[in-house]
Formats: sequence, structure tokens, C-alpha cells
Amino acid sequence: MVQKQFRNMISASIITSFLVRLTSAISKGIMFILVIPLAVALFFAFDIMSTLVLIGTAFVIEYGAAPVGIGLGLPPVFVLFVLACVALGVIIALFDLFDSVSDHSERVRSFLDRSKKRADESWILSRYGVYGLIVVVLTIGFFFCPPIAWICGWDRNRSILFTMAGYCIISATLIIAAPHLIGMIPMPA
Repeated sequence: MVQKQFRNMISASIITSFLVRLTSAISKGIMFILVIPLAVALFFAFDIMSTLVLIGTAFVIEYGAAPVGIGLGLPPVFVLFVLACVALGVIIALFDLFDSVSDHSERVRSFLDRSKKRADESWILSRYGVYGLIVVVLTIGFFFCPPIAWICGWDRNRSILFTMAGYCIISATLIIAAPHLIGMIPMPA
């Protein structure tokens, strides 16, 4: 009887710990994704609805939201700021979520150990792999970079740095090209 109660207490403790980490990850994501961009929009008197549309569009088409933000009449620097906040919020939340899963699951932890060992055995992945996140973010987006970096066991800060560098480069490029892209859309007479 005592052992069963002890197991139940440990189980409840593990679940509570996981839920605390999960809530923390979601809270960080919401802070970067919604609170900071909306606070800046309020401070500089930018249109809140346009900012919310830009945030929502960034979730769906990631850096492709840059021309949408310009088309909504938002300043280019603010568009880049909002896109960077959304990407950073998602990336940090995903890393925190993955870390909490690995901390609470022996199977996941052993899988990560095996995959990190394989990544370390590859000369190219161990030496240049983290730089490949720039290419990944340019081709398939920032949602895929944290899982790749986490599975390969790359340094979290460097992974975030290279993912954000690639994301900001492509976003800035699309912001610069936005007037030309928007000009190509035929307007009804």
C-alpha cells in the first residue's frame, strides 16, 4: 500500500513538473509572439489589426508574410521586428517543449543520446551541421530547425543564432522586394 502511494506521488510529481515546463514554454512563446509585437505596435501607434494579421500570417507562411506586412502599410523595420519576434518565440517554445519531453522520458533521452552520437560520428555534421540551419530555414522554414538541432544535439544558442540569421536575411530580402512583388499583382479596374 505504501509503495503504491509512493509511486502515485512520484507519478503526480513528474506530471506536475512536466506541466510547469510546458506552461513555461507556452508562456515564453506567447510573450515573444504576441505581447512584445503588440506592445511595440501600441507604443508607436501602428495599426493593431494589421499587426495581428502579420503575426497570424507569419505562422502560416513564415517569411512569406513580409510582403503582406508591407502591403498592410506597416513600416519595413516593424515588419522585420514582428517576423523576428514570431520566429524567435516559436523556436524558443519548441526547444523548451522538446527539453521538457526529454527530461521526463527515458526513451526520448536514450533516442537523443543515440542520435547525438551518430551526428558526432559524422565529420560533416559535427563540424558544419549547425550552419546548415541557415539553409533549412531558407528552404523549409523555422518550424523544422529546432527539431533538427535538438535531435542532432547541437548547441541551443548557436542553433537559435543561425536559424534567426537565415530567417532575418530572407525576411529582409522579401521586405526589400515587397514593393516590386506587390506591384506585380493586377488591380481590378
